[in-house]
Amino acid sequence: MTAKKFLFILFFLLTYQFGFSQANNVESYYIPAVNGTKLAMDVYFPEDYKNQKLPVLFEFTRYWRGKEDPKTGEPIPSLKKRDKYFLDHDYILAKVDVRGTGASYGVRTAEYSPTEVKDAWYIVDWVVNQPWSNGKVGAYGTSYSGTTAELLCATQHPAIKAVIPGWSDFDVYESPSRPYGMLATSFIAVWSQYVDWLDQNSVENLGASVRRVGIDFPMDAIKEHENNTIVLEALSKAPYKDSKFGDFKSEELDPLHWKKEISESNVPMLVLTSWLDAGTAEGTLLRLQHFDNPQKVVMMPTSHGGRSHASPFVVSDSIVEPIPSVTEQLRLQLNFFDQYIKGIDKEVEDWPTIKYYNFGEESFKHSDIWPPKGQERIKYYLDANGKLNTSSPNEPQGMDEYLVDFSVSTGTNNRWTTQMGKPVLNLNNRNAADSLTLTYTTTPLAEPLQITGTPVISLNLSSSHKEGAIFVYLEDVDPDGKSRYITEGGLLLKHRKLSMNAMYDKIPYHSFRKSDASPMPIDKIEEVSFKLHPTSILIKKGHSIRIAISGADKDTFDKVPTEGIPTLSIYRNKTNISFLELPIIK
Repeated sequence: MTAKKFLFILFFLLTYQFGFSQANNVESYYIPAVNGTKLAMDVYFPEDYKNQKLPVLFEFTRYWRGKEDPKTGEPIPSLKKRDKYFLDHDYILAKVDVRGTGASYGVRTAEYSPTEVKDAWYIVDWVVNQPWSNGKVGAYGTSYSGTTAELLCATQHPAIKAVIPGWSDFDVYESPSRPYGMLATSFIAVWSQYVDWLDQNSVENLGASVRRVGIDFPMDAIKEHENNTIVLEALSKAPYKDSKFGDFKSEELDPLHWKKEISESNVPMLVLTSWLDAGTAEGTLLRLQHFDNPQKVVMMPTSHGGRSHASPFVVSDSIVEPIPSVTEQLRLQLNFFDQYIKGIDKEVEDWPTIKYYNFGEESFKHSDIWPPKGQERIKYYLDANGKLNTSSPNEPQGMDEYLVDFSVSTGTNNRWTTQMGKPVLNLNNRNAADSLTLTYTTTPLAEPLQITGTPVISLNLSSSHKEGAIFVYLEDVDPDGKSRYITEGGLLLKHRKLSMNAMYDKIPYHSFRKSDASPMPIDKIEEVSFKLHPTSILIKKGHSIRIAISGADKDTFDKVPTEGIPTLSIYRNKTNISFLELPIIK
């Protein structure tokens, strides 16, 4: 498949999610925002609209609010199944091209910029003063627009009554910009090229054109986009969390930056996310624990956007329908908006605070607090002969050497590439990959073990190189010896220094700031501790727990170092212990 063909498919996936249709009742506007910059907005009305005042649901997008035929100028159907569902239940929809995208004016210096957040206040204020608005609004979206739905709360406009951030970003540096402090050109380059085509209205590459607002095509607006920041170039020049990305620091470009404002808004949130979707699960749980907004969370076993099932106990190399189904996902969202925007009692307040999927058991559990009641943290120590034991080692000098194999991979359908619209596949058999890594495995469990929360790895290690990376994969091994991916963690070794952060109780925190970064001292033992992405899994009786350690994921992350092959020495003795810490529910 050519890169151009893949990007065209991506265009289809991101813009036509769950089917599409075209509404006849639509009006287009230019609305002045910060500094008078005009933003393009389409307003869709229900099919049987009779001039009544209705609530308005927003989607702020950088993927074009609408399209048209580049030859005829005729609108191309662009409403998703979810959009039509809301229209059919008497909501007005307002779709906005954010600053510097689509038919909107302005220069885009960064993604999720503070200027873009402030723009949204002006748009909401304009809408609630229109004769068709009843003064109550909400916002929804998936991925980018899921994040803008949450960021809308940061404006603290009083008309905002509820938002649904779906599969959204939270700490954008850690996911998806620079996971583990590393650059993942394999998917960032694709996204960068795609959004550049959108911003420049590249008809040749996309096969469509952005929808105009009035009679004239928005050539002047698109010309302003020529000065937009190129994402890949900016990320390549911004290796740290406090590096500049365009006009802003990376740490200013996410909901975490707006924690105080979002919490103070007190806007209720329905958060939809997935365990195996980049770092969105971690962001979801941090928000739940540390933001004051009323929240309901549904943690699914799906790909990005809830399109398909992702559990490695269910899925192999073929797409499986998601759980919950698309229809169930839509019903949840409608009930949530009806409750908090229309004031119709849909018993949402009786929902559990978090409903989360439990791998292995392959069913949902629920809790009103996070972590769930009964959580304990237990350690499994790395030991001789590739063993993982609950008792610490007695050896005085135990150590294993690992020559980094740069062919190790989680494939091309993993938790990171699903952000580009791909399903999660082929995580059900990791034995071939395990053979290229350094593994440690428990004996078969005498009793089932429930893991729920954020695992931690702590390794005493040394390296033959100043630069390098480390990846750790947590796996379930069945009685036949077949290993399945559960979750993973990683770290660019120069970010190994630990810092304090009140949001990470008992979990190692890395600032990813320039002042905390330093090369590895060659052949000197360093304690390197980091978190794995949170998960929930029942390890069945007779199954084993395994960690697989590598220094690469060739199909996702850029090679570190660019030259040379490091040898990592993992120490596992009574002086320099290494261990896996698991969150267990008793």
